[in-house]
Amino acid sequence: MSHIPKVVVVNGNGIGQYCDVVRIPRKGETAIPRNLRYEQDSGKGVNCAIVIGRLGGDVSYIGKVGNDDGGLLNEKWLRDANVHLEHFWRQDGIKTSLGLVLLAENGENLIFNFDSPGSDITMEEATSHLRQLKGAEHLITGFEIPVDVALECARLGKEMGMKVYCNPSPIEHDAVLPKMPYVDLLCVNETEAQILLGKVGQDVTDWIAAAREIGERYDVATVVITLGGKGACAWSPEGSWIIPAYPVRLCDESGAGDAFLAVTVQNLVCGKRLREAMEYANRYCAWLVERPGSIASYMKLEEMDAVLKRFP
Repeated sequence: MSHIPKVVVVNGNGIGQYCDVVRIPRKGETAIPRNLRYEQDSGKGVNCAIVIGRLGGDVSYIGKVGNDDGGLLNEKWLRDANVHLEHFWRQDGIKTSLGLVLLAENGENLIFNFDSPGSDITMEEATSHLRQLKGAEHLITGFEIPVDVALECARLGKEMGMKVYCNPSPIEHDAVLPKMPYVDLLCVNETEAQILLGKVGQDVTDWIAAAREIGERYDVATVVITLGGKGACAWSPEGSWIIPAYPVRLCDESGAGDAFLAVTVQNLVCGKRLREAMEYANRYCAWLVERPGSIASYMKLEEMDAVLKRFP
Protein backbone atom coordinates (compact mmCIF):
# COMPACT_ATOMS: atom_id res chain seq x y z
CA MET A 1 0.00 0.00 0.00
CA SER A 2 1.32 3.47 -0.90
CA HIS A 3 2.43 5.87 1.78
CA ILE A 4 -0.14 8.65 2.19
CA PRO A 5 1.80 11.91 2.50
CA LYS A 6 0.74 15.37 3.62
CA VAL A 7 1.62 16.87 0.20
CA VAL A 8 1.35 15.49 -3.33
CA VAL A 9 3.12 17.12 -6.28
CA VAL A 10 2.13 16.35 -9.87
CA ASN A 11 3.95 18.61 -12.32
CA GLY A 12 6.91 18.56 -14.69
CA ASN A 13 10.38 17.12 -14.42
CA GLY A 14 13.45 17.21 -16.61
CA ILE A 15 17.13 17.94 -16.77
CA GLY A 16 18.51 21.47 -16.85
CA GLN A 17 21.11 22.59 -19.37
CA TYR A 18 22.57 26.04 -18.78
CA CYS A 19 24.53 28.58 -20.77
CA ASP A 20 25.73 32.07 -19.84
CA VAL A 21 24.85 35.24 -21.75
CA VAL A 22 25.70 38.87 -21.12
CA ARG A 23 22.00 39.73 -20.95
CA ILE A 24 18.67 38.20 -21.86
CA PRO A 25 18.37 38.84 -25.63
CA ARG A 26 15.94 41.45 -26.89
CA LYS A 27 13.61 40.94 -29.85
CA GLY A 28 15.68 40.44 -33.00
CA GLU A 29 18.98 40.18 -31.11
CA THR A 30 21.36 37.26 -31.58
CA ALA A 31 22.71 36.02 -28.26
CA ILE A 32 26.23 34.63 -27.97
CA PRO A 33 26.05 31.93 -25.26
CA ARG A 34 29.02 30.35 -23.54
CA ASN A 35 29.77 27.64 -21.00
CA LEU A 36 27.05 25.16 -22.01
CA ARG A 37 26.64 22.68 -19.14
CA TYR A 38 24.24 20.49 -17.17
CA GLU A 39 23.24 21.59 -13.67
CA GLN A 40 21.31 20.16 -10.75
CA ASP A 41 18.06 21.54 -12.07
CA SER A 42 14.79 19.85 -12.98
CA GLY A 43 11.21 20.74 -13.80
CA LYS A 44 8.84 22.61 -11.54
CA GLY A 45 7.32 19.50 -9.99
CA VAL A 46 10.60 17.91 -9.00
CA ASN A 47 11.90 21.26 -7.75
CA CYS A 48 8.85 21.78 -5.53
CA ALA A 49 9.00 18.24 -4.14
CA ILE A 50 12.72 18.54 -3.34
CA VAL A 51 12.26 21.88 -1.57
CA ILE A 52 9.50 20.44 0.63
CA GLY A 53 11.46 17.23 1.28
CA ARG A 54 14.59 19.11 2.32
CA LEU A 55 12.53 21.21 4.72
CA GLY A 56 11.40 18.00 6.41
CA GLY A 57 8.02 17.81 4.69
CA ASP A 58 6.11 14.61 4.00
CA VAL A 59 5.75 14.71 0.20
CA SER A 60 5.12 12.35 -2.72
CA TYR A 61 5.90 13.07 -6.36
CA ILE A 62 3.76 11.73 -9.23
CA GLY A 63 5.58 11.62 -12.56
CA LYS A 64 7.50 9.65 -15.15
CA VAL A 65 10.93 10.16 -16.76
CA GLY A 66 12.94 8.43 -19.44
CA ASN A 67 15.03 5.42 -18.52
CA ASP A 68 18.15 7.49 -19.23
CA ASP A 69 20.82 9.54 -17.45
CA GLY A 70 18.42 12.45 -16.93
CA GLY A 71 15.81 10.17 -15.42
CA LEU A 72 18.37 8.60 -13.10
CA LEU A 73 19.46 12.04 -11.91
CA ASN A 74 15.87 13.08 -11.21
CA GLU A 75 15.35 9.90 -9.20
CA LYS A 76 18.57 10.48 -7.23
CA TRP A 77 17.74 14.10 -6.44
CA LEU A 78 14.24 13.19 -5.24
CA ARG A 79 15.43 10.22 -3.19
CA ASP A 80 18.21 12.26 -1.58
CA ALA A 81 15.55 14.78 -0.47
CA ASN A 82 13.45 12.00 1.13
CA VAL A 83 10.60 12.43 -1.36
CA HIS A 84 8.31 9.38 -1.54
CA LEU A 85 8.65 7.75 -4.97
CA GLU A 86 6.00 5.02 -5.07
CA HIS A 87 4.30 6.99 -7.88
CA PHE A 88 7.42 7.95 -9.83
CA TRP A 89 8.81 5.71 -12.54
CA ARG A 90 11.44 5.47 -15.29
CA GLN A 91 10.03 4.36 -18.62
CA ASP A 92 11.70 2.87 -21.67
CA GLY A 93 11.05 4.47 -25.06
CA ILE A 94 10.91 8.10 -23.93
CA LYS A 95 13.56 10.68 -23.15
CA THR A 96 13.65 12.83 -20.05
CA SER A 97 12.59 16.38 -20.93
CA LEU A 98 15.28 19.01 -21.41
CA GLY A 99 15.14 22.60 -20.17
CA LEU A 100 17.60 25.13 -21.59
CA VAL A 101 18.31 28.05 -19.25
CA LEU A 102 19.95 31.25 -20.48
CA LEU A 103 21.56 32.84 -17.41
CA ALA A 104 22.44 36.53 -17.67
CA GLU A 105 25.23 38.30 -15.82
CA ASN A 106 22.70 40.13 -13.63
CA GLY A 107 21.16 36.81 -12.49
CA GLU A 108 18.02 36.99 -14.65
CA ASN A 109 17.12 33.95 -16.72
CA LEU A 110 15.16 32.84 -19.75
CA ILE A 111 13.97 29.21 -19.90
CA PHE A 112 13.09 27.04 -22.90
CA ASN A 113 11.36 23.72 -22.20
CA PHE A 114 11.80 20.92 -24.75
CA ASP A 115 9.47 17.96 -24.30
CA SER A 116 10.30 14.61 -25.84
CA PRO A 117 7.49 12.62 -27.52
CA GLY A 118 5.60 10.57 -24.99
CA SER A 119 7.34 12.12 -22.00
CA ASP A 120 4.26 13.92 -20.66
CA ILE A 121 2.26 12.14 -18.03
CA THR A 122 -1.16 11.19 -19.41
CA MET A 123 -4.55 11.94 -17.92
CA GLU A 124 -5.07 8.28 -17.05
CA GLU A 125 -1.62 7.93 -15.47
CA ALA A 126 -1.90 11.09 -13.39
CA THR A 127 -5.44 10.56 -12.11
CA SER A 128 -4.90 6.85 -11.44
CA HIS A 129 -1.90 7.56 -9.22
CA LEU A 130 -3.59 10.53 -7.56
CA ARG A 131 -6.60 8.42 -6.59
CA GLN A 132 -4.25 6.04 -4.77
CA LEU A 133 -3.20 8.91 -2.49
CA LYS A 134 -6.61 9.58 -0.96
CA GLY A 135 -6.02 11.04 2.48
CA ALA A 136 -3.27 13.43 1.41
CA GLU A 137 -4.10 16.98 2.46
CA HIS A 138 -2.38 19.24 -0.07
CA LEU A 139 -1.81 19.09 -3.84
CA ILE A 140 0.60 21.16 -5.96
CA THR A 141 0.24 21.11 -9.73
CA GLY A 142 1.02 23.29 -12.75
CA PHE A 143 1.37 23.53 -16.47
CA GLU A 144 4.66 21.73 -17.09
CA ILE A 145 2.35 18.78 -17.60
CA PRO A 146 -0.47 19.17 -20.16
CA VAL A 147 -2.89 21.87 -19.06
CA ASP A 148 -5.94 19.60 -19.21
CA VAL A 149 -4.13 17.02 -17.05
CA ALA A 150 -3.10 19.63 -14.48
CA LEU A 151 -6.61 21.08 -14.25
CA GLU A 152 -8.20 17.63 -13.94
CA CYS A 153 -5.72 16.73 -11.18
CA ALA A 154 -6.63 19.98 -9.43
CA ARG A 155 -10.36 19.23 -9.75
CA LEU A 156 -9.91 15.63 -8.59
CA GLY A 157 -7.65 16.64 -5.72
CA LYS A 158 -10.25 19.11 -4.48
CA GLU A 159 -12.93 16.41 -4.79
CA MET A 160 -10.71 14.13 -2.67
CA GLY A 161 -10.52 16.76 0.07
CA MET A 162 -7.12 18.27 -0.69
CA LYS A 163 -6.18 21.94 -0.60
CA VAL A 164 -5.05 22.71 -4.15
CA TYR A 165 -2.24 25.01 -5.28
CA CYS A 166 -1.60 25.72 -8.96
CA ASN A 167 1.26 27.45 -10.77
CA PRO A 168 -0.04 28.00 -14.34
CA SER A 169 3.41 28.08 -15.89
CA PRO A 170 4.49 27.93 -18.64
CA ILE A 171 1.48 29.64 -20.18
CA GLU A 172 0.98 30.78 -23.76
CA HIS A 173 0.32 34.48 -24.37
CA ASP A 174 -3.04 33.70 -25.98
CA ALA A 175 -4.05 31.04 -23.46
CA VAL A 176 -7.73 30.84 -22.54
CA LEU A 177 -8.30 29.21 -19.16
CA PRO A 178 -11.60 28.22 -17.55
CA LYS A 179 -12.84 29.27 -14.15
CA MET A 180 -11.03 27.21 -11.51
CA PRO A 181 -13.11 27.11 -8.33
CA TYR A 182 -11.30 23.90 -7.36
CA VAL A 183 -7.99 25.81 -7.01
CA ASP A 184 -7.49 27.24 -3.53
CA LEU A 185 -4.35 29.23 -4.32
CA LEU A 186 -3.05 30.35 -7.71
CA CYS A 187 0.61 31.43 -7.71
CA VAL A 188 1.93 33.42 -10.68
CA ASN A 189 4.76 35.79 -11.53
CA GLU A 190 4.34 39.25 -13.06
CA THR A 191 4.37 38.08 -16.67
CA GLU A 192 1.92 35.25 -16.01
CA ALA A 193 -0.39 37.68 -14.21
CA GLN A 194 -0.38 39.99 -17.23
CA ILE A 195 -1.16 37.07 -19.55
CA LEU A 196 -4.08 35.92 -17.38
CA LEU A 197 -5.46 39.48 -17.43
CA GLY A 198 -4.87 40.01 -21.16
CA LYS A 199 -2.53 42.91 -20.36
CA VAL A 200 0.80 41.70 -21.73
CA GLY A 201 3.30 44.56 -21.96
CA GLN A 202 1.10 46.98 -20.03
CA ASP A 203 2.32 48.71 -16.90
CA VAL A 204 0.72 47.47 -13.69
CA THR A 205 0.73 49.98 -10.85
CA ASP A 206 -1.45 48.09 -8.37
CA TRP A 207 -0.52 44.41 -8.06
CA ILE A 208 -3.04 43.71 -5.33
CA ALA A 209 -5.80 44.96 -7.61
CA ALA A 210 -4.35 42.71 -10.34
CA ALA A 211 -4.42 39.72 -7.97
CA ARG A 212 -8.03 40.47 -7.05
CA GLU A 213 -8.99 40.75 -10.73
CA ILE A 214 -7.37 37.37 -11.46
CA GLY A 215 -9.15 35.79 -8.51
CA GLU A 216 -12.53 37.15 -9.55
CA ARG A 217 -12.05 36.36 -13.24
CA TYR A 218 -11.01 32.73 -12.64
CA ASP A 219 -13.04 32.09 -9.48
CA VAL A 220 -9.95 31.39 -7.32
CA ALA A 221 -10.10 32.23 -3.62
CA THR A 222 -6.44 33.24 -3.19
CA VAL A 223 -3.97 34.69 -5.67
CA VAL A 224 -0.27 35.18 -4.95
CA ILE A 225 1.92 37.14 -7.36
CA THR A 226 5.71 36.95 -7.05
CA LEU A 227 7.28 40.26 -8.06
CA GLY A 228 10.99 39.42 -8.29
CA GLY A 229 13.01 42.29 -6.84
CA LYS A 230 9.80 43.95 -5.62
CA GLY A 231 8.78 41.06 -3.36
CA ALA A 232 5.35 39.41 -3.53
CA CYS A 233 1.71 40.20 -2.93
CA ALA A 234 -1.46 38.31 -2.07
CA TRP A 235 -5.22 38.72 -2.33
CA SER A 236 -7.02 36.24 -0.09
CA PRO A 237 -9.87 35.72 2.36
CA GLU A 238 -7.31 36.52 5.10
CA GLY A 239 -6.72 39.98 3.58
CA SER A 240 -4.41 41.56 1.04
CA TRP A 241 -0.80 42.61 1.44
CA ILE A 242 2.55 43.25 -0.19
CA ILE A 243 5.71 41.65 1.18
CA PRO A 244 8.74 43.76 0.21
CA ALA A 245 11.86 42.08 -1.13
CA TYR A 246 15.15 42.05 0.78
CA PRO A 247 18.14 43.78 -0.85
CA VAL A 248 20.28 40.97 -2.27
CA ARG A 249 23.22 40.39 -4.61
CA LEU A 250 21.33 38.60 -7.38
CA CYS A 251 23.33 35.68 -8.74
CA ASP A 252 20.78 33.22 -10.15
CA GLU A 253 16.98 33.31 -9.88
CA SER A 254 16.53 29.87 -11.49
CA GLY A 255 14.06 27.79 -9.50
CA ALA A 256 13.23 30.62 -7.11
CA GLY A 257 9.57 30.79 -8.14
CA ASP A 258 9.19 27.04 -7.61
CA ALA A 259 10.84 27.40 -4.20
CA PHE A 260 8.58 30.28 -3.17
CA LEU A 261 5.44 28.23 -3.79
CA ALA A 262 6.86 25.07 -2.19
CA VAL A 263 8.12 26.86 0.93
CA THR A 264 4.80 28.67 1.30
CA VAL A 265 2.89 25.39 1.07
CA GLN A 266 5.16 23.61 3.54
CA ASN A 267 4.66 26.43 6.06
CA LEU A 268 0.89 26.24 5.58
CA VAL A 269 1.14 22.50 6.25
CA CYS A 270 2.90 23.37 9.50
CA GLY A 271 -0.01 25.56 10.56
CA LYS A 272 1.15 29.07 9.66
CA ARG A 273 -1.19 31.70 8.25
CA LEU A 274 -0.66 32.64 4.61
CA ARG A 275 1.11 35.93 5.26
CA GLU A 276 3.53 34.32 7.71
CA ALA A 277 4.15 31.46 5.28
CA MET A 278 4.92 33.92 2.47
CA GLU A 279 7.28 35.92 4.68
CA TYR A 280 9.23 32.74 5.44
CA ALA A 281 9.33 31.91 1.72
CA ASN A 282 10.52 35.45 0.99
CA ARG A 283 13.50 34.97 3.32
CA TYR A 284 14.25 31.55 1.83
CA CYS A 285 14.29 32.94 -1.72
CA ALA A 286 16.35 36.00 -0.79
CA TRP A 287 19.08 33.62 0.37
CA LEU A 288 18.57 31.33 -2.60
CA VAL A 289 19.00 33.86 -5.41
CA GLU A 290 22.41 34.92 -4.09
CA ARG A 291 23.71 31.44 -4.95
CA PRO A 292 24.21 29.66 -8.27
CA GLY A 293 21.96 26.80 -9.34
CA SER A 294 18.59 25.68 -8.02
CA ILE A 295 18.54 22.13 -6.58
CA ALA A 296 22.11 22.44 -5.35
CA SER A 297 21.12 25.55 -3.38
CA TYR A 298 17.80 24.38 -1.95
CA MET A 299 18.18 24.37 1.81
CA LYS A 300 17.53 21.83 4.52
CA LEU A 301 15.50 22.77 7.56
CA GLU A 302 18.55 22.93 9.82
CA GLU A 303 20.15 25.47 7.48
CA MET A 304 17.26 27.91 7.85
CA ASP A 305 18.52 29.31 11.17
CA ALA A 306 21.29 31.14 9.30
CA VAL A 307 18.79 32.39 6.70
CA LEU A 308 16.40 33.76 9.33
CA LYS A 309 19.26 35.54 11.11
CA ARG A 310 20.44 37.09 7.84
CA PHE A 311 16.94 38.22 6.89
CA PRO A 312 15.10 38.94 10.17
